[in-house]
Amino acid sequence: MNEKIKKLTELCLSNKNNKDFPYLKISNDNKYSGWVSNFNLSMLSDNSQIKLNLNNEKDLFLLFVMASAWSKTGPWENAVFFTTYIKLKQNWEIEDWQNNKYIETEAKNNNENCKNTFKQVTGIQCHKTKEPYFREDFYNSVKILANNWQTIKIKLDESNKKRDWKIFIEYISSIEGLGTGKNKMRIKIPLILRELKCQNIYNIDGRYCCVADKRVRDTYNNYIGEKLPSNYIKASEVIWNDFKELYDIPAFAYPDFLEKNLI
Repeated sequence: MNEKIKKLTELCLSNKNNKDFPYLKISNDNKYSGWVSNFNLSMLSDNSQIKLNLNNEKDLFLLFVMASAWSKTGPWENAVFFTTYIKLKQNWEIEDWQNNKYIETEAKNNNENCKNTFKQVTGIQCHKTKEPYFREDFYNSVKILANNWQTIKIKLDESNKKRDWKIFIEYISSIEGLGTGKNKMRIKIPLILRELKCQNIYNIDGRYCCVADKRVRDTYNNYIGEKLPSNYIKASEVIWNDFKELYDIPAFAYPDFLEKNLI
């Protein structure tokens, strides 16, 4: 094993209960538990944890919402707080997000809704000193997901039955508007598969489940000393071979380890 890969792995395992690294959600058997298993946000009103149970259809839908929001430019916390906002909404259905008037109302009140969500919870704080914000294109992407939701579920089940996750990957990566603006979502598709695998919803090959975003690629370039393949699925396979069921988390954590003088 590459010594730097070994070092990152060891740091993740030794800091899994360290509040400085709230995303190191690692189980007793040293496997990553998944991002959405616990947002590291809790309600100020009753201290209940914000999380997604992917056996629940609306929570499964919100996983896709988070992945799409995270695919857009801006601090990653925006996606987390946007997903939290919808999670905390009362009496909403997936079909509501197909309604133009419903979406127009949501988008019109986006700044107020974002601020109210931020005030309701405690835990992870937004990027540095900035409060989160909801991008305008978040809302159209949720509508696109709602309009394609039945087919998305069919593709998930088909991929599982045929043990061929390229079926789902090819479908979801073909939908315009899930990335920034009208762009397609690609890099965060492994995040969806990773979270489904972590919660044992489907038995997914881990080589499809590692997120090769800019932060992870920078770690490989600047610390590990390797350049990941440009293709996000081929890059995912390299990361899986390096870190197995810690997925991309050790590489993601590197800048924070560096900031804390652990490396």
